[in-house]
Amino acid sequence: MTQSSSHMAGIPVYIETNGYLVRSLAPSDVSDAFLQWMNSEDMMEGLNLPPINFSAQQLADYISQFDNHRNFFLGIFDKTNNALIGFYTIDINLNHKVGHITTGIGEKNYSGKAVLWATIDALLDHFYLYRDLHKMSARILAKNRRMLFCFVKNPRFKLEGVLKEECLAPTGERVDILIFASLRSK
Repeated sequence: MTQSSSHMAGIPVYIETNGYLVRSLAPSDVSDAFLQWMNSEDMMEGLNLPPINFSAQQLADYISQFDNHRNFFLGIFDKTNNALIGFYTIDINLNHKVGHITTGIGEKNYSGKAVLWATIDALLDHFYLYRDLHKMSARILAKNRRMLFCFVKNPRFKLEGVLKEECLAPTGERVDILIFASLRSK
């Protein structure tokens, strides 16, 4: 019995741009530093998640679930030192040709260095040209100021809406979500 095309693994992503490499992660990419910032309170708060406390094996297993077809876990590497400094996850709805993007920068000394500004254009172009997407959207917590900075003035993304008290924070507080979207046709 063969798998249908909607369940087959896709081609890994490999994009070099502005001194960074954005590529599909593999379980072998798990390192102590990666594990530390993925488990950090700052990262989980920005993603609106309670502490996960991955073990190295759990993070490797999590990475292996991404198939580079319907979902992607992409590492952002600094090409000067090959350090993994952040990530993008992208979940694709193949029927509608839209993707939902989540991102984070884990290495503290890259905070405020506009890493996402340096990588997002090439990432969007890749998914629009080679993965046949028509739209990419991001749902950002209204209180996540660092991430909002990456989307508010980015010419590739437009604010589509604000969802009032859309979700619960791990603290139980209701929080607003801002939805930003990029269209291939623009």
